[in-house]
Amino acid sequence: MRIFSRSGAYRIVEGDAAQGRLSHAYLLVCPDGRNLRAFLKELACLILGADRRARDLIGREMFADCLVLPAQGEKFTVADARRVTEESYIRPVEGEKKLFVLDGVQDMNASAQNKLLKVLEEPPASACFLLGSLNDFAVLPTVRSRAKKLELYRFPEKEIARELEAEYPHCRNAAEIAAVSGGVWGRAQLLAEEGGAAKAAEEAARFAAELTVTSAVTAARRYTDREKASAFLAVMRLVYRDILMVRLGREDLLLTRGQEELLSRAAARYSPAALVRAQDKIAETERGLKFNANPSAAMETLFIGILEVR
Repeated sequence: MRIFSRSGAYRIVEGDAAQGRLSHAYLLVCPDGRNLRAFLKELACLILGADRRARDLIGREMFADCLVLPAQGEKFTVADARRVTEESYIRPVEGEKKLFVLDGVQDMNASAQNKLLKVLEEPPASACFLLGSLNDFAVLPTVRSRAKKLELYRFPEKEIARELEAEYPHCRNAAEIAAVSGGVWGRAQLLAEEGGAAKAAEEAARFAAELTVTSAVTAARRYTDREKASAFLAVMRLVYRDILMVRLGREDLLLTRGQEELLSRAAARYSPAALVRAQDKIAETERGLKFNANPSAAMETLFIGILEVR
């Protein structure tokens, strides 16, 4: 994946491999739920020094010396942790290292994480570990302290726009999608596939223009998925910023285009100070979601809060 190969996380592991000082354990923290597993497998290829054949097998999760857990769509359990511990003492088949790729650490319960501690602290000589989590708050400090942390919270907008133009030749508004994506590649992909940033911006602008207590409660119930809630918040942040620009008479500074009528309707409902406070509340909600706040409850609190400051 080209965009990931330009990330700081990738370059760190690439440098460690080139200098022969790979860590026995890495923790990749990245909010991109759509691509985290793929990113981990790219790092696995670096750690194992994979050739073309091995890269293909790692991508399909069929390489003998690379165990990817849990199964796609499942959560890592204590039984999985026990399996990792037992298999870490089995010698690698094809090379000098046996790599355990553990996806979705943010969903591991404390028992499963604690079960991994001993093998992470005192691993067999040939075993190494690559953990991936959407955030680091759900990862036990004892687990975090035993792995080298790699952070990938966002890509630059220009990189996302360039990659969108390459992957989605039909995409006409790559720069706008990149701005709305919040720097998350998976979110940008979703916007490109579902009609682009214009559709997302229209939804958020209409929501702001027509927000009521009833619509706030109803809308919040749609956001049971953390990723969808985060994606809508990223769009809301830009839209409320543009509503403020309209309120101040600075339409020349708009980042979202084609929604001027809805933005004007919304601007008539808020004072400039209220719009600034609304953006603060959006940022606060984004932070809450990173700390595993309940998405629906967090969104309802936000929407009602925006009405209250209006």
